[in-house]
Amino acid sequence: MGLNEMVLSRQVSDIINETSLNNIVVILITVILFLVVLYFKIVNRRKTTLANRIPGRDGFFLVGMLPIVFGGPEKLLKNILKVGREYEYALFKVWLFNDLYIFPKKPEDVEAVLTNTNLFQKSKHYNVLSESIMGDGIFTNRMFHEWKMNRKLVSSGFKFSMLKSFVPIFYEEAKFLSQVLYEKRENNTNECEISWAIGMATMEMIGRTALGVKLNAQKNAKHVFVENLHVILKVWEYRITHPWFWNKSLFQLSSLKRKHDISQSKIFNFIDYLVQRKNTELKNNINNQEEYNEECIGLKSKSFIEIMLENENQLTFNQLRDEIITVIFGGQDTTAMTNACIIFMLAHHQDVQNKVLEELLTIFSSGDPDRQPTYDDLQNMEYLERVIKETMRHFPPAPLFGRNVEKETMIGGYLIPAGSTFAIFPALLHFNAQIYPDPEKFNPDNFLPEACRSRHPYSFLPFSAGYRNCPGYKYAMLQMKTVISTLVRSYRFHPSDKCPKPENLRIMFSTTLKFVDGCYVKIEARP
Repeated sequence: MGLNEMVLSRQVSDIINETSLNNIVVILITVILFLVVLYFKIVNRRKTTLANRIPGRDGFFLVGMLPIVFGGPEKLLKNILKVGREYEYALFKVWLFNDLYIFPKKPEDVEAVLTNTNLFQKSKHYNVLSESIMGDGIFTNRMFHEWKMNRKLVSSGFKFSMLKSFVPIFYEEAKFLSQVLYEKRENNTNECEISWAIGMATMEMIGRTALGVKLNAQKNAKHVFVENLHVILKVWEYRITHPWFWNKSLFQLSSLKRKHDISQSKIFNFIDYLVQRKNTELKNNINNQEEYNEECIGLKSKSFIEIMLENENQLTFNQLRDEIITVIFGGQDTTAMTNACIIFMLAHHQDVQNKVLEELLTIFSSGDPDRQPTYDDLQNMEYLERVIKETMRHFPPAPLFGRNVEKETMIGGYLIPAGSTFAIFPALLHFNAQIYPDPEKFNPDNFLPEACRSRHPYSFLPFSAGYRNCPGYKYAMLQMKTVISTLVRSYRFHPSDKCPKPENLRIMFSTTLKFVDGCYVKIEARP
């Protein structure tokens, strides 16, 4: 055999050996995957048996919901709605790895889930929040009796007298917001991205009403709380949209973990400092003006933090901090998003904007037309309230939330296996033509009193419902009415060239609803 033949023979032999090795690796991986699937099928035999009786997609463990999730956070909500429309049943199922998700489609079944104490615990995905800065606040707490006690204390911070006293603060910050937006617009086109400024205004309102301090968020002050909260929200967004990081151990390996921990520590230090100082002021009955990168403000009524401190003997220090952070997060992200969406929808529906203005001109027809709204004025904004609710129907601020199934439960005519998760997806109700005629249309008359009476109360889920509904709903409604009425009295809003139609607005799921690349409108001063 010549030299060339020997080299060629050796190369062929190497290729054969390499191919054999690759085949062995592929076979081993296939066997391992088969054994893993087999193990989970055996361990979850009861779950899979019951799941097979429920309508929905098969694809246990490896397929199931993966195509939906891997579409990314922007496509996730649309994909779930698309899958839901494939089934005419009361509920349907999907698998994500070894996790079984049940989506109820009828308001009666949603009510059965959200009012069942056996389905009280939120799903494991909320660990992303509880492991971060929210701890065991009422949004994430899994212990019913502890949650019930704390919920009562938190609700005391949203009493009528408290809410009424917040209106001047809402108005003052709304007026400042109107100036910020007008200055932000492009002079030649009047184009303006509104979501960031609205978010900062909302943050300032929360700071003043919940903490009793000025964060100077609207003035772009680099406040320790504001800056680090943004970092935390970005980390949450990443973990929620990357399912493998739901696992705490895997997240420990992420480069984001260190950034998260630094911001978590700074937020905790700020809240701890504030609680201790406020506690000292209350005990000594003094108005201490010492600053911590913010300006204390004297409110005629008590702030939320002061209400909670009056009940400190019922809460540990960590519980107190958890509830304060929960209120801040719950009140900031959701209302900021909704306010921006309301302005966006008014810009794209000039007839609706005209009716809002007509109502406001009637309410403010006597006295100074530019005056601050009173509590009664806000209650009289009936059409604006319908606009707000219709906006939340199209853009529910909490677009997806889950409940653990702790033991087998009969819902919608199906026995739901223990260890699965009920996924409540408001869009399945909000865009159901049997509940809302012509559901894609923006129609505030969907919330006329007679229309509401004809619908099941669980047909509308802007801030959840049942046991764990939002205790700050009235606070949010007052704040949104104040902000929108103040802006509409000052400006007319038009569609932006950057987002000429409502369907061009890009939104995504990230704990709450968020914009992908901002929210643009044109702003024109009223004569």
